[in-house]
Amino acid sequence: MRHVGFRCFGPLEIEVGQRVLPAGGPLQRGLLAMLLLNSNNFVSADRIISALWEKPPETALGQVQTRIWRLRQLLHVTGETALPPTAQPQLITRAGGYGLIVDPEAVDLLVFERRVKHGGALLAAGRSREAVKELREALALFRGPVFANVNAPGVGIEAEAVEERRLAAIEQRIEIELNLGMHVQVVAELRELAAAHPYRERLRLHLMQALHRSGRRAEAVAAYRDGHRTMVDGAGLEPSRELKELHRAILLSDAATDPAPPAGEQSRAPWLHVPRELPRDSFHLVGRCPETNELLNYLRGPDDSQLPRVVAISGVPGVGKTALAVRVAHMLADDVPDGQLFTWVGGKADPKAILLRFLRSLGVPEREMPDTLEERSALYRARMADRRAILVIDDAESEAQVRPLLPAAPGGATLITSRRRLTALDGVRHLDLATLDRADQIRLLAETVGRDRLDAEPGLPARIVGWCEGLPLAVRAVGARLSARPHWSLARFMAALEDETRRLDAMSFGDLDVRAAIGSSYIRLGPPARQLFRRLGSLDRAEFSVHEAGELAGGFAEELVEELVDVRLVYPVGGSRSDGSRYRIDGLCRLFARERATLESAGTES
Repeated sequence: MRHVGFRCFGPLEIEVGQRVLPAGGPLQRGLLAMLLLNSNNFVSADRIISALWEKPPETALGQVQTRIWRLRQLLHVTGETALPPTAQPQLITRAGGYGLIVDPEAVDLLVFERRVKHGGALLAAGRSREAVKELREALALFRGPVFANVNAPGVGIEAEAVEERRLAAIEQRIEIELNLGMHVQVVAELRELAAAHPYRERLRLHLMQALHRSGRRAEAVAAYRDGHRTMVDGAGLEPSRELKELHRAILLSDAATDPAPPAGEQSRAPWLHVPRELPRDSFHLVGRCPETNELLNYLRGPDDSQLPRVVAISGVPGVGKTALAVRVAHMLADDVPDGQLFTWVGGKADPKAILLRFLRSLGVPEREMPDTLEERSALYRARMADRRAILVIDDAESEAQVRPLLPAAPGGATLITSRRRLTALDGVRHLDLATLDRADQIRLLAETVGRDRLDAEPGLPARIVGWCEGLPLAVRAVGARLSARPHWSLARFMAALEDETRRLDAMSFGDLDVRAAIGSSYIRLGPPARQLFRRLGSLDRAEFSVHEAGELAGGFAEELVEELVDVRLVYPVGGSRSDGSRYRIDGLCRLFARERATLESAGTES
């Protein structure tokens, strides 16, 4: 059986058995790169054209169609032997776009993403050495810059995002190795990385830690001063607070009483016992002043409160739950000086594994780490009892997942985000985050695109945000795409939004992706609910009844519909809870459902 694979790292190439084939001329390479970046999803012709040309010629669509034909011929040649149909790359055409259906294990970029994700899961499960091995194998796939022989503006933007993920994987791997006591082993690599990427403060932080824990305190201080000089002279910025605190701690430490821990033993330097894990605050939080004030007033509360203060923020995918939680957490930082813990639980994460990471952040050595969930939860609450700290739990799936993570003592603050309303948690303030009104959406769009550009085409900004359904994520994605296309008129972009086959593509730019946000709810459904959701996409209207859902599902569907409600893919209208309840599926979810139905019919999903 002949293997067919795609090499994205380094020059774009097609691997057939033991042979490596070129991917064609410049335009064909750019086209294939776009399809591989969006493997197993449709890409609109308009998006492909924008990626291939800064100023598309009048013949752009014809040139794309020609390269699609050539690429289809090339893929036919590579897959003509004994590969089973499900393993053969398939180039699918539909109205307005194309999709490359491919085995994820046949694309080195997708293998890299999978292995990095698996490495993170191993780390969360406490299997640090296995995590290092997995991350090393992921990074070994790198043969050079992604799509090194592709010169297309849109592909270049995506390639930069891949490079960012590669560097983040390196930083994660080195951090694990430092925690395993491998300080001497990583110094040389860190010196090269810090020199190659002088503005990545995480690499310099790791270099300083590795040098200091290796007993080379003077070199650690010199590394900080080199970084300080580079930041100030090159970017006009001071180093981060974390770097400054580490520098101060090194100056005050006594190398004789602060030896490097032996390899294989988990240890944290004293300055890492006050975690600072909050993500960067969002610059684009619009229309949330009432909710922000409500949460701040509650979480600050009276000083004599004897209860922990916990808030659960729920809402539809893309409505801005995480952005609001992170903004409030940053505003509370001065009130809770003893630490900031943040975890993205991503739906199915194990609380036992999350507690392992929290305890490490709080300075618990590996040799003292309990094995059971109950013991870890008890130790965690003991470590948090005297701290005024803030905890953010992002994208929680259930109350059972969250409950072991909640501190028991007063004095701190906890913010939880979830698509579901976690009503079984005791003593929690609930906030259901609404979508933005039209005026706030236009304000958010203006922050990204510029007010002058919006004012130049009156009426169109309101029509554009009308398709965004009040979702800040959709507005930001639209704004980012418009900002990357300054030569586009709003009217031209509006045409993409009005075309149902291109709308979700128009609401995707980098990691601002409405399709992915809806998809993260979709993957949490069981197979019967997924099937019903896909069939709801065939409706020509937004509202439907339980009876109509049952006809689509082929049986009684009330529980299936409520499963969709729980993850915010549909919602009840009219407040009725009887068998005749009516529900609504909004336009973007309906488009996503149709896409998944098309992919399912192509044999790519169960």
